[in-house]
Amino acid sequence: MRTPRSDTAVTIGALAAVVVLGTLGIVVLSRGHPGPTHPGEWDPRVLDIVHFDEQHRGLTYKHPVYVDFLDAKAYSDRARTDQSKLTDKEKHQLEVENGELRALGLSNSNVDLLQAQNDLVDTGSLAFYDPQSQHVIVRGTDMTVGLRVTLAHELTHVLQDQHFGIGKRRTSRFTTSQQQSAFRALVEGDAVRIENQYVASLSDAERQEYRDSHNKEVDNANAGLANVPSALRALQSAPYYLGPPFDELLVASATQSELDDAFKDPPTTDDQLLEPPAFVHKEKTLDVKTPSLPDGVPKSDKVDDGDFGALGLLVVLGERIDPLSALQAVDGWGGDAYIAYQQNGKTCMRLDMKGDTSTDDDELRSAFDEWVKAMPPGAASTSSDGAALQVQTCDPGTDSGITLNNRANDVVQLPATRSQFMLEAVKQLGAPVDKAFAFGDCVVRTLGFDLFVQVDKAGGAPPSDEQRQAIQSSVVTCRDKAR
Repeated sequence: MRTPRSDTAVTIGALAAVVVLGTLGIVVLSRGHPGPTHPGEWDPRVLDIVHFDEQHRGLTYKHPVYVDFLDAKAYSDRARTDQSKLTDKEKHQLEVENGELRALGLSNSNVDLLQAQNDLVDTGSLAFYDPQSQHVIVRGTDMTVGLRVTLAHELTHVLQDQHFGIGKRRTSRFTTSQQQSAFRALVEGDAVRIENQYVASLSDAERQEYRDSHNKEVDNANAGLANVPSALRALQSAPYYLGPPFDELLVASATQSELDDAFKDPPTTDDQLLEPPAFVHKEKTLDVKTPSLPDGVPKSDKVDDGDFGALGLLVVLGERIDPLSALQAVDGWGGDAYIAYQQNGKTCMRLDMKGDTSTDDDELRSAFDEWVKAMPPGAASTSSDGAALQVQTCDPGTDSGITLNNRANDVVQLPATRSQFMLEAVKQLGAPVDKAFAFGDCVVRTLGFDLFVQVDKAGGAPPSDEQRQAIQSSVVTCRDKAR
């Protein structure tokens, strides 16, 4: 799925390519068709894009697929889920998830989560590839420059599916939610990579036409998603921010075969996306057992459990405490597990986590102690059983008065931009991944969070002269880290 997204990370990342050397002076949907059928040949309208994707991805299509060009209404009907089709269990789960969002300090109201999800996959998207039907579903019927760029992205998913499998037959074998989200970032990062190469191949006039239409798409998507919680929007966008520099790093460090190998043996945690050296070095996750239910809470009141992941923790912490402190704490994440349950009419959660080292444990504890202070009084607490940090939190209700900072999207771009600077250090300086990561981390922390917010509010416009100078100064300050 190709989602209109803010260009903050892209803008700063593109500038990173200039200043490192000092030269500056799916959500995968599966519904509808009963089974895959294939046309005998490609729709002639997409044939040139098919050839482009084959050449730049280094893979050959095994067979054509249908590309369904739909008008706006037909696309919405195809993408959205009808509330009347939800089971009672699914409706109850939405209520539980609303309580979890409030318990985590990510919402202060009762959100229509089905509407929010529908808006994300409809208003927040331009197209998607359905692995079950093996159709590409596109919003729009005219072959504009913007639609051609969209097809370059979606047809890359077709190549991925035909060579590696990206549908339910593959993802149903994943045992944790982090495996799902990490794989999605790998998939989307690859498609964005080819999409960007397609944009670069356009003429100057076509690129300008694309930028103009893309900016309108972003504005329209932002307007249409105004009622969707910031955290949900950030998690939807995260694969498009974190995936591209991660995938580009694999190609820059070796060859495209390295990326192909990653599709066969993909990252298994969010931590490996936030810190690519963790994937390169095949770091293992620490075992954390699912927390027990509180005394007096029967098993029948358990409503959810699983793994939370470094990305989710970054969003939770970054919404309530200093984002760079949140990133510092999450960088030490080693593993976690959570359980959610109903108690006294509220949704509550217990989250246990471990850091990679004792220092990391202390930083996680300090960050969550600050987080607890930023929550409504009595809503959350921290403790330790000697083996793991324990966080307990309950839904404070819709009248808690909690203020939302709505900065999750900017928070997610911190590690994405760090990876972009890391990538440039590898490509331009030949730095090994560990030193390149140290360089990227130094640049992001030296720049500070406020600069990212300023650039994001500029709506994709190039950084100002003052911002460029700040970035250059940070690069100069941190360049020794890459040597």
